[in-house]
Amino acid sequence: MTFQHPPILIIGGGAAGITSAWRAACRGAQVTILERNPRIGIKILISGGGKCNITHSGNIDHVLEGFLPRERRFLKPAIYRFTNTDLLELLEGQGVPTEARPNGRVFPRSGNAKDVVRAFEQILRDASVSVRVDTRVESILAEQGGVTGVLTGGGMIPASHIVLATGGVSYPKTGTTGDGIRWAASLGHTIVPLRAALAPIKMTSPHLAAWSGIALRGGRLKVVQHGKTVARWDDDILFTHEGVSGPGALEVSRRAAEAMEQGEVELVFDFTRGRDYAAVDAELNGAIQESRNRTIAAFLERWLPNRLVQPLLGSLGIDPHTRGHILTRDQRHAVVRLLTGWTIGTIARVPLERGEVTAGGVSLDEVEPRTMRSRIIKGLYLCGEVLDIAGPVGGYNLQAAFSTGFVAGECAAEEWLRNSSNG
Repeated sequence: MTFQHPPILIIGGGAAGITSAWRAACRGAQVTILERNPRIGIKILISGGGKCNITHSGNIDHVLEGFLPRERRFLKPAIYRFTNTDLLELLEGQGVPTEARPNGRVFPRSGNAKDVVRAFEQILRDASVSVRVDTRVESILAEQGGVTGVLTGGGMIPASHIVLATGGVSYPKTGTTGDGIRWAASLGHTIVPLRAALAPIKMTSPHLAAWSGIALRGGRLKVVQHGKTVARWDDDILFTHEGVSGPGALEVSRRAAEAMEQGEVELVFDFTRGRDYAAVDAELNGAIQESRNRTIAAFLERWLPNRLVQPLLGSLGIDPHTRGHILTRDQRHAVVRLLTGWTIGTIARVPLERGEVTAGGVSLDEVEPRTMRSRIIKGLYLCGEVLDIAGPVGGYNLQAAFSTGFVAGECAAEEWLRNSSNG
């Protein structure tokens, strides 16, 4: 069959755009990817520290549980349509074996994200997808409630079917500068305010330079506002010269950014991971009674990094060399309060541009979850991080991008083929 219709245009060659283009081409549509970078998959290359945490190995319901309820409901049809198992089989078919770590995070066995991108490039070649790199889209064109094409630096490209897969605004150096979100807004879509997710947190504290490089392990990080805990996560954090990073900080960053819109927010660290105050007090007191000549600093080494023992005891007005039998009851209680809830400081900023993903984006109410078709404008499909979706660390967000991209490509191809046959 010779088609007279212009090809489906996929704007963006990231995870969502790649699977969208591949699936649409496999269904028989003519497909062109428009990618502003010199190659596709730039953000995949830097994911997981260059090792590429492709997905999560949990069953589908477990993967969905990582998202907020409204995101979970939206993603369910797509993730069931193209599962983590489907994704890994696709890659293994291209000679990229994978392995799951005990925490469920799945990586290529080689530990090299380049292998994943090379596999996707080959998959697109095999499917006869046209890939136009170094192509900057300037706007999406529309008339009478439907898309008509895109405007690029090289001129207008006609299209009756466009898949918008441009990502959010995190890591703008990779090309995710929010253009797609602005285009969606110009076409009439509602945009949920953009916030950082999975981002380091900048703090206001005079001690950051001294603490930089210190890791707090095995505890609980809490976001506290007006004395109320608004978010918490059990995982490690790492002090930087600007604030805190590490998995615990990344996981609470989205809620921290949201809470900051309502006023001052603090970070609090619980070294005991939520243990009862009385139990911790009894444990410390028992240890002191058994070794009354040990210093309080020595007792605290089981909970605190060495570099923090002296400054934190100093903040309580307690000499680190104080022997257990000299430590007063009030001093012991002060130490227990610190162990169960140390206020690190006030959050200064959660940098949007440093987030691994972007929370906010095109409202999910305006996209059909079973097709990824826009409810606002005909011929437009939306997938990946351009949507108001942000999951936790661990491969959840890439899986959401791959799955929504797959569905967008499949459904765009079905409609494109119908129109082509009728035309």
